[in-house]
This record gives sequence, structure tokens and C-alpha cells, in this order.
Amino acid sequence: MYRHEYNFSNVDWDAVLKTPELLQHLIPEDGRLPDWLVDLREQRLTAPSKQTTVKTAKIRASNCNRWIKTNNHHTGGVRKRKPEAPLPTFIMARPASLAQYQRHSAHLMSRVLNIRANASPFTLVLDDLNQRGMPLVGELIRRGLSRNVNVVVVSFEATRFHPAVQNIAAYSDDSGEQILQDVRKAMNKAKESLVIVDSLYELLNDKNVDMGALFNLVAMEFASTLVGVYHQDMLPTQDAQTAYAPQPLDLLKYMATTVITCKSFAHVLAAKAAKERSLPEPTHGLLQGAEGIVQCLDANDHRGIVLEAEFRRKSGRPESETYSLRAARPSDYNVPLPGLAFGTLRQEFVVLLDQVPAYGNKEVIGLVNAAANEMESTFNLGLTDKQKQAREGVVLPYFDAQKGEGGEGGRILYDMGSEDDFDEEEDEI
Repeated sequence: MYRHEYNFSNVDWDAVLKTPELLQHLIPEDGRLPDWLVDLREQRLTAPSKQTTVKTAKIRASNCNRWIKTNNHHTGGVRKRKPEAPLPTFIMARPASLAQYQRHSAHLMSRVLNIRANASPFTLVLDDLNQRGMPLVGELIRRGLSRNVNVVVVSFEATRFHPAVQNIAAYSDDSGEQILQDVRKAMNKAKESLVIVDSLYELLNDKNVDMGALFNLVAMEFASTLVGVYHQDMLPTQDAQTAYAPQPLDLLKYMATTVITCKSFAHVLAAKAAKERSLPEPTHGLLQGAEGIVQCLDANDHRGIVLEAEFRRKSGRPESETYSLRAARPSDYNVPLPGLAFGTLRQEFVVLLDQVPAYGNKEVIGLVNAAANEMESTFNLGLTDKQKQAREGVVLPYFDAQKGEGGEGGRILYDMGSEDDFDEEEDEI
């Protein structure tokens, strides 16, 4: 009744229900409120008040807590890898700009170096005497310790490690089964580990360790990362039993999810200089084919190590890029937190090779032009002024005949002997 006689669209019901005196002119003489007004008052007064919440953006902490693996000790149960994000159904577009491509390529290498989950379960490092892979292995150990990852090194060559690294001395008389048991024991107390083998050649040939068993132990059972170094200048042994079997290096390349080839920076510059002059690229070390040469000049360049990386995806599409990794500096890492050997990474310093100033076009082209101006000869072709004057004073044979002045020079004089047959007809001809 009252609802149709009055317009209540602009009424503040919260204020009206709290002060009933405002409705005195609507109350009839018997003092009885309408049913709809009583129900409305009960609903408004008994309903909980809604508090508006303001959503604030999540700001990343400056100390980068997500970098460190907190509570990396194993608490029991079956280890499982974290599920990966589902692949997009659409085809991802190529990088729109050069800067975007450089960020994408640097991110791929950074995930491998930083031991990110599912980045590369098995990384194969190829090196030789011209460029050893120890700078790369040292950087992997340093970043693993900075993230509180359990680092285990199966060593055949190196003997000195950081106290936080668990070292398994495989150069002793232990068998292959004993080495696998030691690796299992070293990884048993951690959720995530990094296992590094500094010589896969000796592990496979001398200790006769099955590479499939090692991969299943580290990558499958313990859901960790395996890194192996293989020396390319060590030739495999051949026997009748393995004549038709694949070579160990070919098997490792087939199993690896990331293959990194180490090269000296000076040798890469020499190869680029030869390419700019349309010359065949120079070979180094054993590839020269010269007897007795195993290591060339400018090997293991102190300016940095060049990494030719190939990343293999589940889809089978590989991505290849060349990087430059310089030696780490104290300013690259933050101050270590209590209980950690190294601080968190402050800024990524692995870059594409094209971004290195020493590899830029201007400096390399200058070296190329300087090399092209020099004659590739063992003697000097230049003449002094005295030598030029002496050369001009030499009288050449038949010089008069060449002038065409009709002199005596250049005439052939012949005296006939008694045995010569003089024929007048031939002379006339």
C-alpha cells in the first residue's frame, strides 16, 4: 500500500532504519509498521557489513629469495619433478626485434647455468686441450652453491674443491658399481642436486659405468641435473666386440638435452678473420694433422670462453647460439647469507658472442685489413734506392734491336763450315 503511494528510489535505507523517527509520518494511527518495512529492517540490520579489500601488486624482494632453494633437505617420499606449464596450442611468433632475440637467447643459457628445474636434465660439455671446460664447470658449481643446491662432483682429474662440494674421488680403485652407490649416497639427503662428472671418457671406458644407469639415477630417480665433460682429443679404443656399436661420444650426444662446445676466444677471432678474407678457417690442435701438435698458441684465452650451445626441445626442434662467458668477479654476486658459501647472482654476465666488444666488426675488420696488407712471403720484395739505380744501369741482351735503330745489336752471325751443304734455292726462299 505504502510502496505504491510513495517513491522510495532515492531513500538511504541504512540511515532511515537506524533512525526510525524519520518514518513517523508513514506510521498509521495504530502504530503498526508495514510488513515489508519490518522485513527490510531485519535484513539490513542483521546482514554482515561488506569490507572492501584493496589488491596490491606483488613486488619482488630485492634479496631475490626465490633464487635460493630453501629447505633442500629430503623429507621422504618419492621425488617428482615439478609439472611443466602446458604447451600453447598456437604457434609462437619469432622475436619481433633484435633486442627481444638477444633476451630470449640469453635466457636459454641462463636457465642452464642457474640449474633451473626442467631446464636441462643432462648437459654435455665438449672440450679439448685448446680450451678446457673447467671455467664453465666452475661457474656451474658456484651458481649451484649460491642457490643452496647439493653439488656432487665425480672427479677423475681435479682434486681441490670447495668445502661445500661433495667430492667422489673416482680415480681410485673403486669399481663402477661403487661409484654409483657413492653418488646415490651423496644425493640421498637432498631434494635437488647437481652431479658433475669431469671426465666421461674415463667413466665409460675405465670404470665401465652404464650411461643409462647413471642418467636414470640422477635425472629420473632423484629428479636432479647431470653435467658431464667429454674430452674430444681422447680417441676411443676399438676392439672386436664394439666394432659395430655406436661410439661413446655419439651416444652421449644422442642422450644429452643440451650440448655445449668450448672454444678459445682467440681461435674464434682467427676463424672470423679468415672468413672475412674468404679463406678456409684455420684448424687447431689435432685437427691440423701435424705430428706432435696437440695444443696451439693462444689456447685457453684469458679473456673468456666461447660456448657453442645447442638446446634440444621436447618437440625435437633444436636452438643453437654462440655465447661468451668471462671469468666471474666478486661484484657479480651479492654478499653471502649466513650458512651459504656464495651470495645470490646480482646480474647475468653471459652474453651472446656478437655483443662482445672485442668481437665487433670494427676491431676485427681492422685486424683483417692489417693482415691482408702484409705479403705472405718469407722474403722482402722491397728495393732500396741504391738497388734501383743498379738495376737501371744493367744493359739487357739485344737492347739495340729492341730500339729499332738498325744497329748491330740483335743480329745473328753464323760462319759456315766445310761440312755444311750450301743450297742457293733455300737461301733465295
